Parts: sequence; C-alpha cells; structure tokens
Amino acid sequence: MKKALAIAGLVSLSVVIGTTSLSAARTARKFSPHQEPRGIGNLVARGDRVMFVYDAGVKSATGAVYVRNDLQRRFVRVPLVRERGPATTYRALVPARLIRGHRLLYYAVLRDRKSRRTARVPAAGRSSAWILDRPVTVRLGTHVFGQTHAPGTVVARARADQVGWQLSEPGQGPSFGPQSFAVGSDRSIWLHDSLNDRMLVWNAGAPDTIARTVPLPARTADNDVALGPAGSIYVTSGQGHGLGYHIVLSRLDSIGRPIWTSRLAGDFFGNAQSFVVGTNSSLRTGPDGTLHVLAAMAGLPGGEQGWMPVAAPGGTPYSRAEQLRRTHWPYQPVTGGLRLVSESYVPPDTDTAPHEARFALVDRRGNVARSWRVLSRTDLSMNPTTPELVGGDPVVVLDATAQSTSGFQWEYVVLRLSRTGASERFSLARTVFGDNLLADLRIGPDGALYQLASAPSFGVVISRYSLEGRR
Repeated sequence: MKKALAIAGLVSLSVVIGTTSLSAARTARKFSPHQEPRGIGNLVARGDRVMFVYDAGVKSATGAVYVRNDLQRRFVRVPLVRERGPATTYRALVPARLIRGHRLLYYAVLRDRKSRRTARVPAAGRSSAWILDRPVTVRLGTHVFGQTHAPGTVVARARADQVGWQLSEPGQGPSFGPQSFAVGSDRSIWLHDSLNDRMLVWNAGAPDTIARTVPLPARTADNDVALGPAGSIYVTSGQGHGLGYHIVLSRLDSIGRPIWTSRLAGDFFGNAQSFVVGTNSSLRTGPDGTLHVLAAMAGLPGGEQGWMPVAAPGGTPYSRAEQLRRTHWPYQPVTGGLRLVSESYVPPDTDTAPHEARFALVDRRGNVARSWRVLSRTDLSMNPTTPELVGGDPVVVLDATAQSTSGFQWEYVVLRLSRTGASERFSLARTVFGDNLLADLRIGPDGALYQLASAPSFGVVISRYSLEGRR
C-alpha cells in the first residue's frame, strides 16, 4: 500500500506502505509493540493479499493476530511469523476467506519470551478496515500524454512583475512562485502571493484587473490560505526556531488586520507516532463551515491522514485539545453527512509505484455507501488537490507520471466518479512553476475546477473548467 499525503515539515511527507520498518530502537526494559503502516490500509477489496505487520522491538517475540469480518462472531487466530533479516518485525497473512462483508476487525497479542511480558495492540478495542464489497471499477488503461483538455476560461491574470518569485541556482534550494489560491462564493479569486506576504484579489468577470491587495503576516511562504466568515482570511505560518518551531493559524479581517492567532496541535518534525502538521498542510472549509487542516499520523495502518478542525464555523479557534479530540481519522467530512476515504494501493511486498486508487463514501453509521477502484497501466498517485462532492459525486485528481526518453512526464487526471464509472474524465497539463508544495487545482464553491498556471516568463493565470454540476 502506498499513500501520498500533501504534508511537509522538514521534507515533503510521503507515507509508503512497503517493506521498510519505521520503528525506533526500543529500550531493553520496555515491551511496547506497535502495528506498522504497511500491508493493510483503510480500504480492502476482495482478492487483496492483506497482511498485518507488527514491530515488537525484540527478536524474541511470539504472537498472533485475531481477525474476523462483520459477518462473523468469533475471531480467527492467525500466527505471527518473524520477517527475515535484522528487523524486529512480525507478519501475518489474512486468509482470503475472511475478506467478506463490510468491515475487517482485528487485534494482535504479542509476548516477549525473554521478559515474559505480553502486550495487546491496540491496548483496548480493535483496529478495522472497510471491505469494498461491490466497488465500481474505473479502468483508465495506459495514459496518453499530451492529450489534455482545451484551455479553460481565464478568471485571473497577473504579470510576472506583479508577484514574487524565488529563482534559485541548481542545487541551491527550491525555485517557486505563487502556489495557492482560494475561490470565493461570489467567484472572486484570491491569489496567495506568498513571497510578498499578501493576497491579490480579482472580482468575478474582471480577470485582468487586480481589485485589491490584502497584507498577510510574515513567513507565510509555502503555507495555505482559506476564506472565512464575514470576509475574513485564514493563513498558516511558522513561528519559533529549532525544536521550538511550530505552525500557527491566523484569522485576519477583510483588509488584513489580525483578529487572532492560534497554535495548531501536531508535531512539525514528523514523529511517526504523533500528529504531523507541516507548513504546507492544506486548509479546507468543511460542509458545515468548520475550518480543517490536513494532518497525518504516519505510524497508523495505511499511513492515515486526517482532517483536524481548527476553527468553528463562526470563526473562533479551537483549543489544541479540541483539535486533537475532534480530528476525523482517516476520512474527510463532505456534504450530506458523508465521509470520504481516499487511498492509493500497492500490493504488499511489491516495489512499484501505485497503479490503483481507491475511494469510498462512508455514511453516518460507518458503512460504505459507494466505492470505486480506479485502475491504470500508468503510474498513478494521489494529487494534493482536496476532493469534493459535485452533484453528489466525488471529483478527484490523480497524478499520471512516466519516465520516457524525452524526460519525466507528469499530467493530472480529473475524474468525476459516478454510480456507473466516471461521468467526466479529462487530463490537464501541470502548469505551476517550480517546486510546488500546495494544490494548484481547487474545486470552487460553484462546483467548477480552477487551475493555477505560473512562470516567471508570463506571470500567473488562473483558469476555470466546468464540471457540469454544483456542490
């Protein structure tokens, strides 16, 4: 399994469910095994080779996983076997007959033969994954590069000298320009001119005129922005130095005056067993107006990502304790009381890029209401664009990539997933300049797709593509 997340702290964070252990050295006195984030994710399909992997921290452990589906009452014991090599990890393969029903439930019990200590993982309750019973299969075949959608309608344009650029020599750091933007409910465009710490605003229907600028706090480069209530603006930024460095969220009024600044929960430095919030963690307003930030917990099965609420619909900040308590793992809240789970899939022990993406809409009772498997012969990875429901259908963006004799090829595949497949499907060229760490595609409140194009040669252009539906 492999899931790419749009989060970066010290590096752009990607969680790979492969064969490499993430464990740290254990002290001799402590026996505290944990489940490794590989072998199983959040979405399981019939025919999958599902594997549980646990790191015991010692080579003298024994144990078993107890697993059942929601159609069974009793757990089936599956022995754990130590993996080859110097690792202290143990694995168990789930019998194929158990991949039935709607949920896979499991827990493990491990024992250190030397210390005679026993541990249960998780300590209480059980872990679970959704089983995709009858997913809709979307077969993309081999991606044909160069056959992209016709240019969209230009909704905002700025000259190169109207925005900031960082142009670094090769090997001397990243080069980038504007990376993020937001779309207002009135179709106004708000570009984050991050290197100048400001927002540039275009009114709907006037793409060639910057209507106004709004100052932002310092150090907002590589950070995301969102629009809040009463014309306010949200932006994240970094504060502190060294190990004291952390991420804060600021709410500003419509002309850039600070309303409040609140520290975000989470660990910037990427501890695998903690919430991770990076400088470029996506901001997203949920269906009820709550502002969320994308977080990750790389040590969880599937390398889970979660949406952490950081501000109430009225614009007041949540405390760090509330942020942690209210976080949605591993799904994204969407309209209609549904939750969207997204995941790339690579079979265990397969050292390749993903060729499959999975999506599921989960209802209020925790059951899968609709699900999809997107299959490709071309390398296919998750894109940092936040999916949204348009007319009740998920609109998702995936990265199609390939290495050819002419160089590295990279295009976006846009899909509107329907009950029978993909009601809309088209490709877009990647047109953002440099080392972009934020989503250059956005689904606006009007249900249209917006794309940011940028380069020091022409400046910035934001285009709109109709998806034939409203959110």
